[in-house]
Amino acid sequence: MYKQYIKQAWQLMKQNRFFSTVYVIGTGLAISMVMVMAVVYHIRTANIAPEVHRDRMCYLSSLSYVQGNMSRNSHSYGLRTIKECILPMTTPELIAIKVGPMFLRYIVGDSYLQIPGGDVSPKVSLMATNDSFWQIYRFRFLVGKPYDGADVSSSLSRAVVNEKTARKLFGKTDVINETVLLNGVEYSVCGVVADVSAITQDVYADVWIPYSSIPGLSEVSSVEQRSSLGPFTVCVLLHSPRDMERFLEEWRQQIKQYNTTLADGKLEGEEPLMYTRNMLHLLFMQDWKKTSFILFFVLLLFLLVPALNLSGLNMSHMHDRIPELGVRRAFGACKGVLLMQLLTENLLLMLPGGIAGLLFSYLLVWLLRNLLLGSFITMMSGGAMDMSLSLSMLVNMQVFGYAFLICLVLNLLSSIVPAMRALRIHITDALANTTN
Repeated sequence: MYKQYIKQAWQLMKQNRFFSTVYVIGTGLAISMVMVMAVVYHIRTANIAPEVHRDRMCYLSSLSYVQGNMSRNSHSYGLRTIKECILPMTTPELIAIKVGPMFLRYIVGDSYLQIPGGDVSPKVSLMATNDSFWQIYRFRFLVGKPYDGADVSSSLSRAVVNEKTARKLFGKTDVINETVLLNGVEYSVCGVVADVSAITQDVYADVWIPYSSIPGLSEVSSVEQRSSLGPFTVCVLLHSPRDMERFLEEWRQQIKQYNTTLADGKLEGEEPLMYTRNMLHLLFMQDWKKTSFILFFVLLLFLLVPALNLSGLNMSHMHDRIPELGVRRAFGACKGVLLMQLLTENLLLMLPGGIAGLLFSYLLVWLLRNLLLGSFITMMSGGAMDMSLSLSMLVNMQVFGYAFLICLVLNLLSSIVPAMRALRIHITDALANTTN
């Protein structure tokens, strides 16, 4: 039966080439606008290397030290808070800490890397982490390995560099145990990783070093406020997304217990969110539930407007097919079968437009990747960050599923009303049109 629908849809496309061309173009443009949003959302939230556990990740980044009723100092987590309050937690599977390139720029200034005695000294994006960082995020090591817990606890000067930086300095990637100067301080290269895109902004850098190798980060101040607040972001990997409520409860208890050790004030932290919800919060600066509703409304609007235009085209096209429908009903075809045939034919006509729209959306995302996928950090870099898109980021079965679902919804919105109106015409009136 469906093979006959395909043949008939193909014949209709050949007989009405102008209608088919306009319909495919209209469908493609409508779907491309929605698919741009779907592709961007997928790249932002899907498990994409090195961020392969986004569905189980949450972040602790905002913390305030409150003194009395008026004094409030907001910052990120300090090393004392992390060691006494966060690391002892039992709910997470792993806990990593990091200081991103932007914060490090404020602490140590711009970072430059060079070979001892060399003339080349490129400016690099620097990130300081602990050893668990390398267990949570999956980098592809070309040679070597990451620094481990012993390196971090011993404050050894180890460095992992990306492929681009290794080739720029040494002309090769096999540079294990080579010495480099990072802002004049000697570091030993322990590993080289494949370049990562700035789109994975939680891990992006050119050079990664133990946070303990920077004295200003590893020293704990005797002043409560300075030791409790700091530049660290805490990356928490849960065993399951269902553990979030249990983690939140433990986090509240830990903060409450930690506050009993403070004499001059107390800590108040913004409650952590799962990675997906946190991305919506950061992108739109509002409650994630409201953001989800707004996104759904915008998607519906993007589909409804072209659906009305395509519905007008379908109305005209259905008028030409009324005699055919009358003849088939006269020979016993029921309305349900005819309606399913019309919807199927319309969907088959829409699929070429859907494919064209999907390909066009890929092109738009690639051309506008700095605008669509950039962040405040990438904007501050003046476009110097690598915003490359891999094929695995763009091409995904989930994205194809989005495209087919959008085609299906657009098909229903644009064709079901014209089809039902055509089928409501009485058989005698439909057959009368055959003689006109």
